Amino acid sequence: MKPLLASLVLIALFFSPISSQAAEVTYTASMKGIECADCKKTISRALGKIKGVKTIRIVKEGDDQHRLTVVTDGSKAITKAEAAAALGNDSHYTLTSWSQGS
Repeated sequence: MKPLLASLVLIALFFSPISSQAAEVTYTASMKGIECADCKKTISRALGKIKGVKTIRIVKEGDDQHRLTVVTDGSKAITKAEAAAALGNDSHYTLTSWSQGS
């Protein structure tokens, strides 16, 4: 009986939510230099390599203006400089703003 009880406790602990997990954090940015769908794929691949990034969304807002939304697992903060570095120094994409939400 004890092994069964111990197994049930371990299963319950395994499937119970961990309260110390960080909450998702959303970053919003304005970008210039996006010209086509391949640009969006390139940006998504580059930013997706940053630790904790879960979702990336890019939406056109004007002729040369796009809104970038990055959702992370909240395990670490991402700065504008870190996002720009992930895009590469030689890229023609420009982050014109960067803000952190919750």
